[in-house]
Amino acid sequence: MLESMRKHTQGWIAKVILGAIILSFALWGIGDYFTGNQVETVAEVDGEAIFDVEFAAAYQRQLASYASMLGDQFTKELADRLGVKNETLQIMINRKLMLGEAQHMGLVTPDEAIVATVQNTPQFREEGKGFSTTRYQALIRQMGFASPRDYESYLRQNIMIDTLQRAITSSATVSDAEVRAKFEADFEKRVLAALIVDPEHLKANIQVHDEEARQWYESHESLYQSPLKVVLQVVDIDASKLQNHVTVSEAEIEQAYAERQAEFGVPEKRRAAHILVRLPRDASEDVRMMAQKKIEAAKARLDAGESFADVAKDVSDDVTASSGGDLGFFARGAMVPEFEAAAFDQLEVGQVSDIVETQFGLHLIQLQDIQPAQVQPLEEVKEVLQAQLLREKAAEEAYKLSEDLDHALGMEDSLVAAAKVVDLEVRDLGEVSQTNMLADPLLSQFEALRKKVFSTMPGDAIEIMEVDNGHYVAVEVLRRIEPATMAYADVVSQVYEDVRNAKAAEQAQAIADEMLVAGKSGQDIDALAQQFAQAKFISKPIRSNGEGDDAAWLPAVISDAFRTPQAHWLDTTIATPQGIAVVFVQDVQKADDALFAQKEDTLRAEVKQAKGAVRFARWMASLRERHDIEINQRVLSRF
Repeated sequence: MLESMRKHTQGWIAKVILGAIILSFALWGIGDYFTGNQVETVAEVDGEAIFDVEFAAAYQRQLASYASMLGDQFTKELADRLGVKNETLQIMINRKLMLGEAQHMGLVTPDEAIVATVQNTPQFREEGKGFSTTRYQALIRQMGFASPRDYESYLRQNIMIDTLQRAITSSATVSDAEVRAKFEADFEKRVLAALIVDPEHLKANIQVHDEEARQWYESHESLYQSPLKVVLQVVDIDASKLQNHVTVSEAEIEQAYAERQAEFGVPEKRRAAHILVRLPRDASEDVRMMAQKKIEAAKARLDAGESFADVAKDVSDDVTASSGGDLGFFARGAMVPEFEAAAFDQLEVGQVSDIVETQFGLHLIQLQDIQPAQVQPLEEVKEVLQAQLLREKAAEEAYKLSEDLDHALGMEDSLVAAAKVVDLEVRDLGEVSQTNMLADPLLSQFEALRKKVFSTMPGDAIEIMEVDNGHYVAVEVLRRIEPATMAYADVVSQVYEDVRNAKAAEQAQAIADEMLVAGKSGQDIDALAQQFAQAKFISKPIRSNGEGDDAAWLPAVISDAFRTPQAHWLDTTIATPQGIAVVFVQDVQKADDALFAQKEDTLRAEVKQAKGAVRFARWMASLRERHDIEINQRVLSRF
């Protein structure tokens, strides 16, 4: 297994997914945890410390990942409920343990994998320009890394860890019986019947008295809070608005053209044909020997003077065989490395390669033609280049202004005073709440900025955020208006409606409970529907994943329904978007055996993945048991 793992490490190009631009520590108040130069230990693994500074950076990245997924729904309170803090620490502990195991096994990550991963990460690329060093350096700084070296070291470790995990999970085996059981569970269908009590239908007959409403209001004050508001001032430095104030000379355009000709060129392309004898990576020695003999026989025919196209048509296992193996023109990067090396570095036009092995099998390659690289003349690209330079100059000017403002903020006691030094406009936004802030053109654009606004306290240090490429915003919170219970008179209509809704929900639940008791005692569902004057709903045949019917009431009940035998009621009533449901399993239809052959491979892969995850979890638990892990709850509680 170790040798297999080493091969995976050498050949795998990791994929890194960066979420939205990482929020500053001030978003969650993490920066407040560090005062002075004191560094404390959050946890120890075999005596090796995880310091609060490195934990803070990892925690911030984890919070940002959740924020990217959940958007405005994600708050500090939700993060606490989800246990993100402990999750982050456990990941860091597991990471240390896995790195130790990987190093003990001799796993390494080649430099080529790091370079390829960084250069192919979409977030580090600019449209029409490819990989951007400037964007790369800016983003990793915002992720909390001090330098590209630090980020690339982190990435190198990630690839090693991923390789180790893949080796463990891929070692899981799957039996035919397990695949069959999953097929039957996934493709069984059920028909469900339900009686649903809709509280909305009960509200018309519900009376609410003022005494009830006042009691409700007094016991539910948290429902009637005014929104948090902040009084704001902002400075907005936007490169796109500075383009009219910068110019680009002819000399600058000519210099940029000379430096960037690769951007305006068509790369060299080569046309090749090939003969392929397919050979799986895990082929037995007998299969490999047969493939080798077949490709050697083809090579002998070529050496004897037969045309490449004729031999390809007769021998090749590729779809191009009918066209004589012709692959057309392609540039570097289009083919796997072994094939590309032969076509671009080893052959002259008309030559045939020696036998080349790739992940697809054994090849003979003939280079047929070369299209030299070409560069568009300056006249054709001048406007595009000028626009690029204007954007770049404006971005540089915006960055310079942001740096000047940052320096002024260190000298002055307010955003207004600092902006005056740099001659920048300060915009007064007045009172802003979570709802009315969306009416502001600036705040509505950037979620990270909106979050920062409501996590900042009056008197906090004013930070400059880069909300977009070349777009910087400084915000000062002058005052916070905390939520307060609104007067009864101001919310009385809402209180009456809330009481009416609550009473209707109670009545609906009582009716549903009574129906369930009657149904479990043997009363027929149609009789129940008539007795309680409730509509009966019947689903189409559905699978456990919901496929087959999209009725609104089904998602809430389907999990319990597939654990309940045919001709039985579900044990409890269930709240659905349509009301309180009492559900009966009317019919169970076994999986169609005709589908099994079509689904077997996919199901086998799914079972293998699930078993691999369990195997890895058990391995990880065993690994943790063999090491001394201590957590400093006092330090952890500060975050």
